[in-house]
Amino acid sequence: MTGRFDLPGDHANGQPITPPAAHPSGERLAAVLELHFDPRWGTPYWLDRVARLGFDPRKEVRAIADLPRLGVMSPAVLRTRPLDYFLSKKALAERSRLIMVQTGGTLAAPVWTAYRDDEFDAAFVAPFVAAAAHVGFPRGRPWLYAGPSGPHVIGRAAEAIARRTESPAPFTVDFDPRWARKLAAGSFAAARYLEHVVEQALDVINGQDVAVLFSTPPVLDRLSRRMTSAQRQRIEGVHYGGMALSRADLERLQREAFPNAVHMAGYGNSLFGCCLELSVEPGRAPAYFPHGDRLIFGVVQSASAAPSLPTPAPQDDDARVIHYDAPGLEGTIAFSRLDETMLLANVVERDAGRLLAPPEDAPPGCTHAGVLSPEPVAATQKLASAGLY
Repeated sequence: MTGRFDLPGDHANGQPITPPAAHPSGERLAAVLELHFDPRWGTPYWLDRVARLGFDPRKEVRAIADLPRLGVMSPAVLRTRPLDYFLSKKALAERSRLIMVQTGGTLAAPVWTAYRDDEFDAAFVAPFVAAAAHVGFPRGRPWLYAGPSGPHVIGRAAEAIARRTESPAPFTVDFDPRWARKLAAGSFAAARYLEHVVEQALDVINGQDVAVLFSTPPVLDRLSRRMTSAQRQRIEGVHYGGMALSRADLERLQREAFPNAVHMAGYGNSLFGCCLELSVEPGRAPAYFPHGDRLIFGVVQSASAAPSLPTPAPQDDDARVIHYDAPGLEGTIAFSRLDETMLLANVVERDAGRLLAPPEDAPPGCTHAGVLSPEPVAATQKLASAGLY
């Protein structure tokens, strides 16, 4: 995206609409705000909300640090209306390009979101490709993906990523994380379901040439204990997703389970996309960095801790302040997604972590702060215990 975009059949004096150029945060923020608050081609949700904000975001939200002025946006609001209410009219005019996906529903009922095809690539594929090239993740080798399909974005992303790295579409093992979460942690039913997934994965490994594994840490851990030494030695790449990855689990799997593989973890969700590790050193604490300028991470702290920063809109939460692109700060993670299809501003996540500056040798496009060792907060930790996303 640039700071200039064409709206279907909507030009001023025959020229494409051009947003203001004085946004120090870059052209993308200006263009996205200009679109979503455009009276004709904007987004119903944001156009309805602007009256309550009491100012014109296109004029007053001048930098990333100003985003909290738009107020905290809860994912729960996405369940209150059909998806079209949260999409720009420009996106709906190109409806055939949209990819619809659902969140996993860890905390509550799932919600829908959408990406234009090029946004899907920027959110899920390009970050992996850039990180994989940076750390030497294997290319052109057969994958085994054990994870959700259906409305979940991760299955679509796995196939697109494999193909982009010159591999065939992955061998797959499907499971339903929503059903798995209904099973009591530690119960026989939960253990049997996990074993069912592992048995299917082993069947693929026993019969096919598999060099790359992609699944959750618990599935990979259980799978490694069932594989032979020769099978584990043949694994060249391991990609972790779907759940928090602890430093201890990563070190064991890297040093003992799959010692010949490049290990790279990802952090993300259906609402904003994915971020990848830029280091594969043994013993590291996992750190994830966004790619491009469409995703910005922040952390939530109390307003009293930083009274000089803008506070969220009072109707949402007047006690929280979000600090964006602030390496070193710790707190509950928040994000803003700046896409033409969907603007998600100041969404507070279920994870806590510390913001981290990209390493000096980060690949091109990795310029914004990442997240170090994100972990579910105590209230949601138990919901992830089944090990199946």
